[in-house]
Amino acid sequence: MPALIHAEILALRTVRSSWAVLFGTLLVTGVLAVRPVLGAGTAGAPSLGTAGALLAVLDATAPGAWAMLLLGVLAASADVRHGTLTPVLLRTPRRVRFLVAKAVAVTIVSAAAAAAGSGVAVTTGIAGGAVRLSLLNPDILLRATGLLLTYPVYGLAGVAVGALIRVQPIAVLLPIAWVLCLEGLALRLVPPAAVPWSVTGATASLAHAGYVTDVLPMAVGGTALLAYAVLLFAVGAAALARRDIT
Repeated sequence: MPALIHAEILALRTVRSSWAVLFGTLLVTGVLAVRPVLGAGTAGAPSLGTAGALLAVLDATAPGAWAMLLLGVLAASADVRHGTLTPVLLRTPRRVRFLVAKAVAVTIVSAAAAAAGSGVAVTTGIAGGAVRLSLLNPDILLRATGLLLTYPVYGLAGVAVGALIRVQPIAVLLPIAWVLCLEGLALRLVPPAAVPWSVTGATASLAHAGYVTDVLPMAVGGTALLAYAVLLFAVGAAALARRDIT
């Protein structure tokens, strides 16, 4: 297994799309982190030196979780897209181990991207005066930690989606469509008490989002989100194990 994981990490390092996703994530994080600094104290935005400005800078890392989902989809579906899945599985006939290695590799890279994105946001905030040690408190630390943890969880979910859906464009677009539209439609059919257990609700819980009402406790929401990703991964692994690759 370590050799498989190393091979998958090496594959991620040598593919341009992976670097494009990672550098794009850092670029977007930097741009979003600058906005609350430049707009501080105007149009109702929190002023520098307040917890609101600090949280706004930290929130710049939030979209990066979606980029990790994209990275996972690309990693899991690349072999199908390029027609290399059959020779790869001939060398590694245990398909589930092959997919687990991809998931571990993407999770490791996602965690590294989370740390790098957080570094970009914090550095930008310090330079602009929005991040100050005197403002740190347990709630802010939990918020920062939760945002970082969403990266590897979404990366794992991306691998699951990429394994489950063979057509790469659909695998990329379907999760976005689910959160932006389909999940909202589905939640209209269930009791309001189920809303905090949705993907969006569980993500907000894990990220310790104080601006969202009726969220689960952070540990419960994080466990639920991870359980969704693991369940989806199990379905994707089962589909790959039974798929005809000839």
